[in-house]
Amino acid sequence: MGLDVRSVMVVGVLLSALTVVLLTQAGRSFPIERRRHLRMWSVALVMQPFAWLLLAARGSVPDLASIALGNGLLLFGFAEMCRAVRGFRGLPERRWLWWGAVLVAVALLVLFAEVWPHYSARVLVNSSTAMILFTGMALALAPAFRFGGFSAARFTGAFAAFGVMVAAWRFIEHSLAMRPDGSLLEAGPSDLMVFMYACVGVTFLSLGFILMHTERAYDDLRRLASVDALTGVLARSGLVEQGDRLLSEARRHQRPVSALLIDLDRFKGVNDSLGHEAGDRLLQHLAERARRVLRGEDLLGRLGGDEFVALLPSTDAAGARIVAERLREALAVEHLRVHGMEVPVPLSIGVAQAGPGEDNLDALLQRADQAMYRAKRAGGDRVEMALAN
Repeated sequence: MGLDVRSVMVVGVLLSALTVVLLTQAGRSFPIERRRHLRMWSVALVMQPFAWLLLAARGSVPDLASIALGNGLLLFGFAEMCRAVRGFRGLPERRWLWWGAVLVAVALLVLFAEVWPHYSARVLVNSSTAMILFTGMALALAPAFRFGGFSAARFTGAFAAFGVMVAAWRFIEHSLAMRPDGSLLEAGPSDLMVFMYACVGVTFLSLGFILMHTERAYDDLRRLASVDALTGVLARSGLVEQGDRLLSEARRHQRPVSALLIDLDRFKGVNDSLGHEAGDRLLQHLAERARRVLRGEDLLGRLGGDEFVALLPSTDAAGARIVAERLREALAVEHLRVHGMEVPVPLSIGVAQAGPGEDNLDALLQRADQAMYRAKRAGGDRVEMALAN
């Protein structure tokens, strides 16, 4: 082969050190509770340079240190990467399973280095253990392949699967042509590919793992932006995004969609007489009761102030009116208690159904809003239907 094994090792040492620095710096940008798995991955990378130095020192240090300890550190690093990925995905880390596999491998390496020296036997032990560890990583990331488009989890999972194939190639090659004597410094094609993957490929795995954290942080920010912090229902941005999608699907499948625009009749009076804390509790009370009345597929959002919107898929205006009356009656029965006082929760609700082919959420909400104001002008605590568009 044209590549020198020791040169590949040197590149691996430098890349591992550089990646550790990158992970350490990147980790500072994430919340404290999200840094644990990055630290675990960093520990795995720190072991790699020491492993490669021991492996490269074959002949200059005792074989037990070079073969057993060097390979053991390398495999233990892969085990920690597997744990980090599984923990990040919310799966049981199974520390003792992966550590146990590495300890068994080290014991066998000692056996085939000191008691019954056999190069290919050591390769089979290393390759099979690496396949187990990379398979654990790839399986943890397999659910990401159910969705389209690029994702860091798919990138990392694909690279872990590639690691399984590379280790399997080396396992098969040595199984078919066993060599009692040899060393990693006399690398064949599969040996060199494994070394290149272990040295250079781990950097790509690390990049994917960092991107997985970045994607999750971005998703968290989007979720925070789309959810009202006080009530836990959709904020305006989230309501508009999901509402537009709901209307498009309804138009495509020719299904009705209706909107309820809900307004608290005495919100200002509660704020003025009992304080803003009572007003906040009133909004939370309305959101909680509305979630009980609505179905799981219905969307509930807060436009701002004391105005809420419920979008009801597969529901015509008549059905939406029934839901609105049920919600109004639920709040009329279940008063809010503040400082030992019962606070009534009357609602004015406007109901509107999307017209045939309508996919403009603003137009639908405007008609529901007009109906809601008619309910207020009529004295409140009532449901009004929007005029036909």
